[in-house]
Amino acid sequence: MKTSMIKLASALFMLTGIAVLFTQCESNANELQYFDQMALQVPADEAANPVNPCTCILNEFPVEELSANELTALVFMREEEKMARDVYLKLNEKWNMRVFANIAKAEQRHMDAIGCLLEKYDIDDPVEGNGPGEFNNDALQNLYNELVAAGEESLEKAMLAGATIEDTDIADLLDYIEAVDNADIKAVFGELMRGSRNHLRAFHRKLDNLGIAYEPVYISADLYNDIVSSQRERGGQLCGTCPGNGPGNGPGKGNCPYGNAGNGPGNGNGPGNGNGPGPGNGTCPNGNPGPGNGPGNGPGGWKGGN
Repeated sequence: MKTSMIKLASALFMLTGIAVLFTQCESNANELQYFDQMALQVPADEAANPVNPCTCILNEFPVEELSANELTALVFMREEEKMARDVYLKLNEKWNMRVFANIAKAEQRHMDAIGCLLEKYDIDDPVEGNGPGEFNNDALQNLYNELVAAGEESLEKAMLAGATIEDTDIADLLDYIEAVDNADIKAVFGELMRGSRNHLRAFHRKLDNLGIAYEPVYISADLYNDIVSSQRERGGQLCGTCPGNGPGNGPGKGNCPYGNAGNGPGNGNGPGNGNGPGPGNGTCPNGNPGPGNGPGNGPGGWKGGN
């Protein structure tokens, strides 16, 4: 069982204990209006993704041998992203707030990306046949039950539930990124973690405006503070054009599926097929330098929302 799941009891204690310190809003109506105005907005350039993420996942990365760790990671993260989506959908039913509705849509995109990897590696989908709030993993089932119960008690607890979800999601992704080797899995997990950092920033802002401090349970306090004190991260475009950065910050561009713009010294011909103006032709499959000379690019970001 994952270490972060073992910490469930501690997280739930935090949800209850911190709630005692909450500042109460004047009324439920004012409370709903306040949070609705503060809701996370998905930027226009990230709100819609016309390109099927499977196009890049299936075609722009090679099929590599799948390790036992990678199989475990994909199955678990597929269910964990469903758990996050289902909690936010349930909390949105209760509170009717855009912050939960928007992040639920982002979690669906995360689920879809992992679903593409399951298809690519011919892995049985662990969520197939399961309805909302139903999970094969007992730890995730318990976490869903507890977070929904806590989040339906008050908006403040709902915000803390959201922060807890992103806290555990980041911790699990950090563990799994270290345990996997396949380029496509690492790329997708990296983008999922970027989205979770943005979600954590959003919930931190809501709580901070109420004078409520969230104490991280799964990630370190230092990492939490680094995340919430930094600016919102933006991805590039899935199978779109992203700028390249060669040794002279050249203007090369390529069609890049994942990650941030690469920094290869040659014209990147990895998943993004980047083309800069320099004379060299190196390879930059994941932002790794190629042997060529010139301002080329490696893979760019994933335009999949949060």
